[in-house]
Amino acid sequence: MNLKLYLAIRNAKKYMKEHNHPGRMIVTEKDLEDWRQRIRTMDKDCYTVDEKLKQGLNIEKVDLPNTSSWLISKEGNPKDKILYHIHGGGFINGCTKMLFPFYSYVVNNWGYNVFAIDYRLAPDYHCIDTITDCEDGYKYLLEHYSPDNIILMGESAGGNLVLGLPHILKDDGLPLPKGIISDSPVVQFVHYPYSYYENACKTDFGIIFGINEALLGVYPGELPVDHPYLSPLCGDLSGYPPVYLDASDKESLRDEARMMYVRLKEEGCDVEYHELKDFFHAQMTNVKSHSTKKKQYPLILAFIHRLWG
Repeated sequence: MNLKLYLAIRNAKKYMKEHNHPGRMIVTEKDLEDWRQRIRTMDKDCYTVDEKLKQGLNIEKVDLPNTSSWLISKEGNPKDKILYHIHGGGFINGCTKMLFPFYSYVVNNWGYNVFAIDYRLAPDYHCIDTITDCEDGYKYLLEHYSPDNIILMGESAGGNLVLGLPHILKDDGLPLPKGIISDSPVVQFVHYPYSYYENACKTDFGIIFGINEALLGVYPGELPVDHPYLSPLCGDLSGYPPVYLDASDKESLRDEARMMYVRLKEEGCDVEYHELKDFFHAQMTNVKSHSTKKKQYPLILAFIHRLWG
């Protein structure tokens, strides 16, 4: 086991013992209000990010019907191709500014421009609002790019949304993107797969028991738990574009990615799955990690290059 994961597990166990932590997520009214307060005060202005991260980049704010998005580009990158990133954060947290170190790295080192969206968050908004925002971002891109030149990319909750977005695109008769990159996704809310029992509060202290109930209390709105916008695993996956999936062998969501891989294969889709040893949950956006750059990024870039040449 790598040293960082070992130390994280040790420190988490120590914290749980010292604070008599129940090892199960329980959401109170105070938690909901804290979430709302954090969202209200969240700084989403990418123009104010660290100058070192912005150096050499072009940043453009794009207003959508109900939210905002950002186009991060660089001279010399292909102008006709775009990576559409949808951030994670458990549907209750996150924004483009928080992920800007990742975008800066991708634009500078992968050689592709990035479009990122600040979709509306729970608890005040629900799945239909969130995925509609993501669709609005995709509609904007269709005005400027061929669908064959758009690749969706997301981690955790964003990994869920990039897999759920094709369902609403198909329902609305819109063309699907060239491909999908989904890192550590949650793909369904119907039950806890075995990897929770194996890893929650053992090697994974971020995604633990109770998280489904917590999110189901604020995120689905009127949608049933098996609705494909909410649980993309449960929908019709036929006709999906090529999909890249990965997850850590030590995380609670590992079996979610495995299940999605099997379903996509059953539908005859072009899909590849990579199980990353001793990784953290949603490690894709951690550009400071040597193992991310050495082990995960080459796999993602190989997928991108396979689609775009």
